[in-house]
Amino acid sequence: MERGEPTAFQRVARRVAEPATIKLVTRGRSTGLPHIAVMRFALSEGCFLVIAGSKRNDWFLNALAGGRAKVRLGETVQEAACEEFAEVETARRLFARKYGPRVVKDWYSGEQSRALKLTPTSAPTRRGGILGEGGAKMDFTSWKAQGADYRGTVVDAFDSASEEYDFTIGGNFINVWIRDRSISEVLALARPDDVLLEVGCGTGTEALRISRWVAGVVATDISPGMVSILRTKVKARNLSAKVVPLELAAADVRLAGEHLRGGKARLVYSFNGALNCELELGRFVSELSRVMEPGGFFVCSVRNRLCIEESLVQAALLRFRSMSPRKKQPKMVSVGGMDVPAYYYYPWEFAKYFRGRFEVRKQVALPAVIPPPYLNDTYVKVRSRVKILERADASLADKFPFNRFGDQTLFVFRLKDGNARAA
Repeated sequence: MERGEPTAFQRVARRVAEPATIKLVTRGRSTGLPHIAVMRFALSEGCFLVIAGSKRNDWFLNALAGGRAKVRLGETVQEAACEEFAEVETARRLFARKYGPRVVKDWYSGEQSRALKLTPTSAPTRRGGILGEGGAKMDFTSWKAQGADYRGTVVDAFDSASEEYDFTIGGNFINVWIRDRSISEVLALARPDDVLLEVGCGTGTEALRISRWVAGVVATDISPGMVSILRTKVKARNLSAKVVPLELAAADVRLAGEHLRGGKARLVYSFNGALNCELELGRFVSELSRVMEPGGFFVCSVRNRLCIEESLVQAALLRFRSMSPRKKQPKMVSVGGMDVPAYYYYPWEFAKYFRGRFEVRKQVALPAVIPPPYLNDTYVKVRSRVKILERADASLADKFPFNRFGDQTLFVFRLKDGNARAA
């Protein structure tokens, strides 16, 4: 053994102690949008070394073109300068020490392989990770003792999460299932000449998809970071005539009226629990009624305080203390590496805010039978054996009593004619 070479025990210890992969965040050369790739890495003199199978890999070309990237390692993120690393064999040798020679032979031995050196230019920060419902480390009492402004905290958290948002949501089967079902409910009510209004658009995935079937979408979100990414998408796809992104809090929804024909929308929607982070829900309902046409529809989803699928899965995993994690409100969730209080609602509790101005036309559990998105990894491991659950979900989600107990509850509200005129 050469002097300085690690022993077999040291190599095993290193593999256990050091994370197996990083997320490399670059910017698309044409679109300017975040591009995230999960990859193996090796450390050398304080720098990250990664290997591309070909110099044509998008992330490799993005990194060289921009000269900068972000490296996400576990819950930390830091800026890094990018340059091609000419000593590919050195990178392979370091990879072989960490992952074993078989991995290098199978994945990194091609003649077209190229290496990239990522030199950190900032100290690592814990902000930026997306952990979700089960990832919060702070309880509400501790959060409240900080004296933080709630709206400011929500803005900061979703700004921090914006860059990785599409990657995280798009890689979660159950989240995609929920998104597809939600969009189908909107499209069932939409007309080709409608200009829709979205509350809490995030990075605009729903707005862009729905815009193909209608005259336009005015998409609003409280997070400047989320809206900025949507604007970049709109520009890259030449959709500025159809999609209008606006930085706007849910409770200020009436201000979107100046971008709507006649100042009102016939169809408004809000997904992914945006309203679970709106403290002024009563004012939101009042302002919403002012920006809607008589007889118009509001399709929205909020997280439920009682999720039967969650309780059953936790019980099956013998996690009995986690069977009712939503009982105490507000519930702390991790967004963008920050812990934020979110307010979950029983279906009847949420619908009460709309009583008088709106009527409930439909109620759907999202999902009704399969587990909530944060249990996605557990579900996909057994999905091939339990696909019947998905067929059952599709038929039972809007039926009583199943529509009362999903991870989220989707409502279709109809604005009463008199309330629209009075507003």
